[in-house]
Amino acid sequence: MRTALGSMLFLASVTCVLAEAPTIDFSGQTYHLDYQDRAKQRDGNSGNGVAEFTLPGETVNNWTKLFAFHSYPEVPPNPALAAETLGKTVKEANKDANFALTDGENGEAIVDFLTWAPDSDVMEFNVFKYAKAADGQGLIALQYAQRIKTKDMEVADFRKLRQHAVEEMAHTDVAPARDYFADEAGDDQPGDDQATKTDN
Repeated sequence: MRTALGSMLFLASVTCVLAEAPTIDFSGQTYHLDYQDRAKQRDGNSGNGVAEFTLPGETVNNWTKLFAFHSYPEVPPNPALAAETLGKTVKEANKDANFALTDGENGEAIVDFLTWAPDSDVMEFNVFKYAKAADGQGLIALQYAQRIKTKDMEVADFRKLRQHAVEEMAHTDVAPARDYFADEAGDDQPGDDQATKTDN
């Protein structure tokens, strides 16, 4: 009886943990948390953090679409500057890549770009939305990324994808990312793992 009760309690605790794992809905699809890195600096303060969400059956090592939260506690709390800087960095890495900037609501800023590795037939389309962190220190960002094979999408179709993704991002609330990193900062204790990866 004790063994059965213990097993039931264990299963209940596992179910509770699984139920608390965050998910993100974006553009009609649900993404599940697959990787997180709660970076710490040497002085114990929070460093750049990331939480990456993937579709069922995909992982951070093998994905076609990905959604992510980013935290940049040490950068100036200027979303427009961060968006422009990322676009210019992409352009420096790939002179043929282009980026576009879009003003969001409440001081948020969006940058989208399409880039690729040399001699690759796979392009990566990204949309980032930057906003001030919950405490006003630094920034948080939302990211949507999609990998596209050049032979699988016409230019007109890509333009539709870009327009739709940017519009979706413009209407996506940054509050879950703010809350996620605020909770992570509050929950971190000395000795906590810096990174957690879940296998699908």
